[in-house]
Amino acid sequence: MKLYELVGKDKTQGFSPYVWRSRMALAHKGCTVEMVPLIFTEIADVEGANAKTVPILEHNGTFITDSWNIACYLDEQFPDRPPLFNGAQGKAQANLFNNIFFYNLVVPLFPALVGDIFNVIDDRDRDYFRTSREARLGKSLEEAAAQQEDYLAQFRKQLWPYNQTLKAQDYFDGASPAYSDYIMYGLFQWAKGVSPCQLLNTDDPLHDWRARMDDLYDSLGKVIKPRG
Repeated sequence: MKLYELVGKDKTQGFSPYVWRSRMALAHKGCTVEMVPLIFTEIADVEGANAKTVPILEHNGTFITDSWNIACYLDEQFPDRPPLFNGAQGKAQANLFNNIFFYNLVVPLFPALVGDIFNVIDDRDRDYFRTSREARLGKSLEEAAAQQEDYLAQFRKQLWPYNQTLKAQDYFDGASPAYSDYIMYGLFQWAKGVSPCQLLNTDDPLHDWRARMDDLYDSLGKVIKPRG
């Protein structure tokens, strides 16, 4: 089993938030996986995957793309191992969590991090990244970086429901972590892998939750070293 991940100049520091969802999901299932590092402009060259983005899971000659599809595949292929979704209802709730999460958190965080991402990517990716991300942002990377604090302030305002939830329970999925937790954790791994920005206050429930997540699966998440 292979999982293709996104890296920059440091090939040990895979920073894709979506790959981190899949890494945690695979660990949750007790699957042994070989990590295959790719830079942005190598992804389309993975023969047989027909993919433009990571994660890409290769298993028994089959390629599964998209982190959500990978999670569904793992639950289907390994039903005797701990579930990522608590049945059809749990899967539906995780899907809702994922969509709200993207709008509330990924959208404001992306422009906050984009300048820092540019600084850590492989030099071969720089032209592609600048062209594609500036088209998405409608502004230059430098203009987005200059507004970083404004974007971060917007992001932090959106954390309220997640902090409130964690006042009443240890994980988003209840007493133990499952896929909704891995969705959220991928976001913080992304930020930690590319930026020195501090997203949380130490008294935020999310701060303690992230520490618990860091300790899971023999401290798997600690492979990403803070940049600040």
